[in-house]
Amino acid sequence: MIRRYGPGSSTSSAAIQSTGYFKSEAGVLRSQAEGLEEATAELHNGLTASHLRARAAVKARKGVPTLLRELAVERGMAWSDIARLVSVSVSAVRKWRKGGDASPEKRLQLAELAAFLDLLSESAVEDPAQWMEINLALPDGYAVRPTQLYLDGHMIALLEIAGLRRDPERVMDDIDSEWRTTQRSDFEVFMADDGQLAIQERQTSH
Repeated sequence: MIRRYGPGSSTSSAAIQSTGYFKSEAGVLRSQAEGLEEATAELHNGLTASHLRARAAVKARKGVPTLLRELAVERGMAWSDIARLVSVSVSAVRKWRKGGDASPEKRLQLAELAAFLDLLSESAVEDPAQWMEINLALPDGYAVRPTQLYLDGHMIALLEIAGLRRDPERVMDDIDSEWRTTQRSDFEVFMADDGQLAIQERQTSH
């Protein structure tokens, strides 16, 4: 005998109630998982920041000329890039190379930069100095380099990007919700007739 149930049957009602219950439970579990993910990321970032500070403190035991050699010779950074990332002039870096005094703050900044590049290496970035000058993987029309975020104090976010733990777009959303407007470039790179890359003003559609 085949039993048929209509839309108003008790079995149908029970099935709907059961589905609603499991849907509600799934929503709760999803919220808990998202909260756990956020808490875990916050803990990891805090530990990374502490680790960076500890590494920088050890590096700061070195003299300024030694730190400069590490950055320029071992890491291959240009003197101008070193100067820019510690917010001094190239002439100041030149004086430091010759034995001139650097303030404790600048010495620590050099040590922090060296420690940061070490952590990039440990995140499988083969050439950290060069990686710092390469545009992040953002949509066409946006040219944001790691050096820019470093100067703005977003070192932990950069380590998250380098370690492939966070997408650059999501990082930029957290840093500046208006970045798609403020960071858009008026220029674009294109392949010229001679096969070389060149820069031209971005074409706008009307």
